[in-house]
Amino acid sequence: MGVKPYKVIRDFLFSAVNKEFFVFLFFLAVSAGFWFMTVLNETTEKEIPVPVQFIGVPHNIVITEPLPDTIRVVVRDKGFVLMSYLHGDIVKPLKINFTTYARGNGKGSVTISEVQKTLGSMFYASSKIVSVKPEKMDFLFNFGMSKIVKAHIDGIIRPADTYYLARTAISPDSIKIYATQAMLDSIKELFTENIDLVGFKDTITKDIPLKKIKGVKMVPDHIKATFFPDMLTEKVVQVPIVSVNMPDGLVLRTFPTKVNVKVVAGRSRIDAIRPESFSVVVDYDDVATHPSDKCSLILRTVPNGIANASLEMQQVDYLIENIR
Repeated sequence: MGVKPYKVIRDFLFSAVNKEFFVFLFFLAVSAGFWFMTVLNETTEKEIPVPVQFIGVPHNIVITEPLPDTIRVVVRDKGFVLMSYLHGDIVKPLKINFTTYARGNGKGSVTISEVQKTLGSMFYASSKIVSVKPEKMDFLFNFGMSKIVKAHIDGIIRPADTYYLARTAISPDSIKIYATQAMLDSIKELFTENIDLVGFKDTITKDIPLKKIKGVKMVPDHIKATFFPDMLTEKVVQVPIVSVNMPDGLVLRTFPTKVNVKVVAGRSRIDAIRPESFSVVVDYDDVATHPSDKCSLILRTVPNGIANASLEMQQVDYLIENIR
């Protein structure tokens, strides 16, 4: 009959070597406990985050520059006391009453001395407040004055090679802002934080925050932008050459009568491009001013949204006839 597993485990755990190892672990744990208690009993400093609550704001008031949502309080005390602040529920939110600090000019300020006075009742008597950050808390407000402003994307938006940006959709494209009347009058448009989006081939959507302006509340404070890239494709269309500014009785004939126009456009638009959407002309005034064996061609009209269109030839032979 084989050896029972529990007997093997028991013999291993209670062997002489393992007994010494367990004794070592026990004294190590005791030493660590004494060390930990010593550290906790020493006086030290620790930064304690204290939440801030803004209360008593009237319904007709819009806060355009809020107070910080948290202040950082450096406290000196025994380690175990500081641990209770950090991991217990002793520290309560610092409540700032709007009516106490608001001024009639749309501004309000809470000084460090006023903050420390309130904080003093939150901590134990043994604790000493060393510093508070920020040292001063300001806020701005108005009585609902607002206007709608257009939002624009700021940054580099460049699809991958052989692609172009066919369309950009912004939602919302207009933002409601609250501020003083002077600021409302001066702000004509808003811009996003700088965005760097390069080398993409597929449609992509981004949430982009708007650049903050001190004293201005934006609703919403970000936009959603969708970028639609399209693959560039080449197409050649034949376009008739037309003469312009011709005097009565004269006709200008070109050889050839048509010229190839090379177009580079998005794949979604290339099939819709027609020769009649272009115009290629010869200007008689230019021919008369600069006589030559050949006349210069001008690509005068190009469909909207076509950035790359070029003539296959820049000059052609011509003949001027008198038809009187």
